[in-house]
Amino acid sequence: MAFNSRRFDSNPWYLRLRRMAGAAYHAWIANDPEAINEFKDVKNNSLNFEVLAYFGDDISRSYQLQQWLPVFEELNKTHKVQIICRQYPTTKHIRKLTSLPVNSVYDFFTLTTLIESNNYKVILYVNNSFTNFQSMAAKRAFHVHLNHGESDKMSMTSRQMYAYDVVAVAGQAAKDRLANALIVKDENKEIVIGRPQLDLLSKPFDVPTGRKVLVYAPTWHGDQEANNYTSVDIYGEKIIDAMLKVPNATVLYKPHPKIVAAKALIATKPHKAILEKLENANSKDKEAKHQLVTGDPMPVLQVADLLVSDVSAVTIDYLYLKPNGAMLMCDRRSDTKLFNQVAPVSKAVTIINKENIINIDQLIVDHLAGNFDRSRYQELRNYYFGDTKPGESVKRFIDMVDSLIKKRDQRVAQMPTVIN
Repeated sequence: MAFNSRRFDSNPWYLRLRRMAGAAYHAWIANDPEAINEFKDVKNNSLNFEVLAYFGDDISRSYQLQQWLPVFEELNKTHKVQIICRQYPTTKHIRKLTSLPVNSVYDFFTLTTLIESNNYKVILYVNNSFTNFQSMAAKRAFHVHLNHGESDKMSMTSRQMYAYDVVAVAGQAAKDRLANALIVKDENKEIVIGRPQLDLLSKPFDVPTGRKVLVYAPTWHGDQEANNYTSVDIYGEKIIDAMLKVPNATVLYKPHPKIVAAKALIATKPHKAILEKLENANSKDKEAKHQLVTGDPMPVLQVADLLVSDVSAVTIDYLYLKPNGAMLMCDRRSDTKLFNQVAPVSKAVTIINKENIINIDQLIVDHLAGNFDRSRYQELRNYYFGDTKPGESVKRFIDMVDSLIKKRDQRVAQMPTVIN
């Protein structure tokens, strides 16, 4: 007799057993017995949320979701929001950071069951995780790609973005970046919202009173050479040495999370050396509190008197938060023409390269003293974010979701009751 899977799939006891087995396996993988209780009955979590914020990655990438949490909480005041994570350690971590309901969905079967039992109208995605496409099985919801930052990296020009119904972008720079990289893109899917995360900032980082705050925030080396913009392996130690020479200063080292978690020598060797330099400096000046900073970069950027960074969202966010702030960008290839093309923001700031790294001590002193050209700061700020006032980006985001919900309800009202 042929095996009839449909006979089992329609049996509620079989379905419950399957969910429990999956939860037990997930608990074993997560090394956390609490995970087994996460989805004893997925329908218990069907509470008619209008908006689902989906996150499929592990805890090392949770910063991508974390910076959106205040925005989602603001949205929740008008449209009920649920967060779904695909890995239980991530779920536990995010629960500590928000009052929004956060649930674990460990496999595709449970995910589709949850989607079918709820009435999601808009589903939000903060990255390009391959598991996003499992959530896109939801037929009666708008799928919106938000991403988690505004950066000139190659990863910000993924063609995957246009698989979604809507692509939210920060401003004209993002639109141009996509147009220059893709042979096909649908501008009708793009909605400009600015950078809502910068409207709802968390508490500034706690630093010693009366000291200059110098931040070095290198990005990681990427998953391929073309996407390698890090300075940590070629300039990192020299930058830290120069910062530590500044009197009455606190040095904050805020590397990309993937530098901290890296196993490749390109990151581990300089990272370890920088930590040792900070420790040695602290032993000589205990009031300085030089330190490694992890997690959300926004609290650090708010207190920075000087930022040294690479091609990354950190650089562009600092331009928004500190329109007159002192900033230097690192070009590992020492090709200014190419660097300006890749990262237009670099046209407004001083670039560190192999020719002038020898003068890094003086460059830092000059920038802290205000001896640098700010003439193009506002122009580039507007190019990336538009001429937005504080609070306008959050309003644009909520207006976008509100409009999509209304459009979705109109469409559903005209459709058949059941779709198989």
